[in-house]
Amino acid sequence: MERNIIYNEDCKITLKILQDKSIDGIITSPPYNINTERSDCYYNNGYSELDGLSENDYLEVRTNEFKEFSRVINDTGVICYNISYAKENPILPTLLVAKIHNETDLTIADIICWKKPNAIPFQTSPTKLSRITELIYVFVKKEKLHTFKTNKEVSKVNEKTGQKFYKNYVNYIEARNNDGYQCQLKASFSQDLVNQLINIYFPKGSLIYEPFTGIGTTQLSCIENDCYYIGSELVKDHYEISLKRVGEKRKEKDLQAGTLFGNEM
Repeated sequence: MERNIIYNEDCKITLKILQDKSIDGIITSPPYNINTERSDCYYNNGYSELDGLSENDYLEVRTNEFKEFSRVINDTGVICYNISYAKENPILPTLLVAKIHNETDLTIADIICWKKPNAIPFQTSPTKLSRITELIYVFVKKEKLHTFKTNKEVSKVNEKTGQKFYKNYVNYIEARNNDGYQCQLKASFSQDLVNQLINIYFPKGSLIYEPFTGIGTTQLSCIENDCYYIGSELVKDHYEISLKRVGEKRKEKDLQAGTLFGNEM
């Protein structure tokens, strides 16, 4: 299986070629199903056929993806899934999490609160709050709820009992909204956020899949943290930007390390 590659296709196609239990984890943020909120399509992540669905269709599409996620991640793998609510249907993420728990072998191990520097939308609503945080749901296999793999560092070990104590990791992350890269994709990850997620869950050498690659942020963090990646990106413009950014990052990494972090079979 080829590593360090991004495919210009729907993740459903990529998932078909990924082998069972071949991935160490997933870091992603799917379409939020809010494509129709604004006439200027500010929130259009490029998945228009998936981002304006009925509630039932949206839940079905996302849950079917999770069934494939469960197949391709290894038994101790981790899925970091960032999804926020929209003003038209705030219950949607909660319904999705419940459906995933009920219909797959995955469940929630933790919920991380991601705080951004800036809140949206502007204060024009008499009832709604500006959202300065989003949630990252951490999914693992139910049977591995207490034994899944992480990257937590041991701070000390009790010499008498062998009890391990770990550095303090909390379920609250402060990170930028994005990397400031100017393109049509407004709602992108930030490397700051992904770096912190990798630091918690993915040791060096982990293989991370990003089904909604966007402009390559997860892949950039994988390179920076000596992890391998596979990505899917449906929109050609975003795909081409991701290749450009990743290519530049890999050259930078190679110059720093003096080694080639290239494709592997």
